[in-house]
Order: sequence, then structure tokens, then C-alpha cells
Amino acid sequence: MGWGVILAVELAPLCFAPTQITLQAVVANLAFVGLCGLGSHLLRVVLLFLLQRSRTAAGLLVICAGWTFVIGAALTFVYMALVELLAATDPTIPKETPVVWNAADYTGTLVIVLVLLMVWIGFYVAVRSYRQQQQEKLDHVRSECQAREAELRALKAQINPHFLFNSLNSLRALMPPEHERSRATVSRLANLLRASLATDQEPLVPLSRELNMVEDYLEIEKLRHEERLCWKIDASAAARDWPVPPFALQSLVENAIKHGINRIEVGGEIEISAQVAEAKLHLNVTNPGSLESTPNSRGVGLTNTRTRLYLLFGPEASLDLIVPASGLVQARVRLPAPLAPSPNESLPLS
Repeated sequence: MGWGVILAVELAPLCFAPTQITLQAVVANLAFVGLCGLGSHLLRVVLLFLLQRSRTAAGLLVICAGWTFVIGAALTFVYMALVELLAATDPTIPKETPVVWNAADYTGTLVIVLVLLMVWIGFYVAVRSYRQQQQEKLDHVRSECQAREAELRALKAQINPHFLFNSLNSLRALMPPEHERSRATVSRLANLLRASLATDQEPLVPLSRELNMVEDYLEIEKLRHEERLCWKIDASAAARDWPVPPFALQSLVENAIKHGINRIEVGGEIEISAQVAEAKLHLNVTNPGSLESTPNSRGVGLTNTRTRLYLLFGPEASLDLIVPASGLVQARVRLPAPLAPSPNESLPLS
């Protein structure tokens, strides 16, 4: 629509001077608007490429200005060459009059082209920013709705968890000291329950807290699997401070036991690694097994986890199942820094 308005402005003078309407004049105006439209398309590709890289606003402005000048200069050269060619075929121009455009003509046309392209860039960036703000608001509403649905499901499923938590502590106190393994198991169950109650208040928790909870969960599972289950955790200090959704790691470990350890007679080792690289958390959960023996690998559990990651971290977050080596399955999570909430809004989870 914008370039259509420019074309109408270019053709309007010809309508008031019918004697000046020639095929060459119409073609020249169409070529001018068409080349400017091509330039805007090329600039759109350049802007999308630059916006995907993390750059400062000043650096982005300088690079964008450079590309605008290069594209504008090239398009102006093509347009001026086309004008000269059309003028050579215009019967109203005497053949003995040479048609050669000079530096002033080129500079004047270049200035017009650059102004139009810069106006287009401003309009494009404004529209893109507005759409991005609307998308962020929509994502916030979706996250809020999902949190309230999760809270409703939890309320329906739980039967006075505080009573159960207190009962576990009382049960542990009644056990004699020599039953240390049983007392430790009850303590781990209480820790898991305490963590589940805390998730209603916090959308994100440090990975270190998730790792502690996962260790309690694995210790409880080891009572059932005994020597068939072992694990190894390798997490850097920076990764342990990285914010993650509560119970996201626990669900991946549970999936590794369900579709890996349980299906192998001799059991195996679950390896959890977490490192920070390229401003992202690289979290991997590796277990023995195969994707063919994981029929629910694309089921509701992983789908819900991917949705949570998208709403909390944006499109750069990912959760994929891969085969790093024969006989192994790896849940690979990549998390950028969490999205900043709106200044006047928060993410209510209770």
C-alpha cells in the first residue's frame, strides 16, 4: 500500500499534463517504485538477519545505515541507466541531443531513494515492535492461564498436603534411630512434598534446588531398583544458579527411568550434565535405551514441558530427544535467560 501511494504520487503530474504521458515516462515511474520496493525487500532480509544477532542499538544502526546506502546506491545506478536507455528510445527527444545523466542527477535521485528507504525502515521497525509487544502480551496471558489451570489441577488432586507433610515428619520421629535408611527415605519424601508445595509460589527456581530434589527422587527410586540404578551429576557453578521451571528436570529424570532403566534388565546409569555456554544453559539428561522404546516421547508430558519453556524463555528455548550414541537417549534442553516480565505485571502462580 505504501509503495502504491508513492506510485500514485509519481504518476499524478502526468495526469495533469496529458502531452507528457509517454510509454517511457510511465515505465520510468514504474521502474522507480519497483526498484524501491526491491530495495525494501532486501533491507527486510538484512534487518531480520541483524535482529537475530545480539548487537547494541548503536551497532545495529550503523550496520543498517551502511546497508541502506549500499542498496540505495546500487538501485539508483540501475534506475539512472534505465532512464537513459528509455530516453534514447523516446521519439519526443531529438536524436542529436545526447542523453547523459551527470553526478547532480545521480545525487538528487540517490537522496530521494535513501529518504524513501529510511522512511520504510522506520515504519517496518515500528510495526515489528508493535507486533512483538502484542505477542509478548499474548504469551503472558497464555502463561497466566496455564499456571491457573495447573493450580486448579493440583487443587483437585491434592488432599490436604500440609496434613500429609506433617504426618510424614511425625512418622519419621516415631522410627527408631537404627532404622536410618527408612528415616532418610521419609525425609526425602517430605523434601519432595515441600518442593511441590513451593512451586505454587515461584515460576522459576535455581537449578541447584532442582538438582537437590532430583537426588532425593533418585534415592527413593534406588530403593526399588537397587543396583540397577546409578547416576552421575555434573553441573558447573554458573549452571547451578541458572533459573529453571520447577519439576522440569525431575520430569525428564522420571522419563529416563520409566523408558530407560525400567526396560533394561541390567539397568544402567543416568547422567545429568549442566553447563552455561553462549549465554544459554545446556542441560542434558542421558539414559540407556532407544527412541523406539519410548512411545510417549512426543506425548503430553514433553509437550507441556516445551510449552512451559516457550512461555517462560521465548522461542530460543528448546527441548529435544536425540541419540548421542548407540544404546543411549538424551533429553537436550537449551535455555536462554528468562523473559523479563512487564514492569506493571507479574506472573501469578497462586
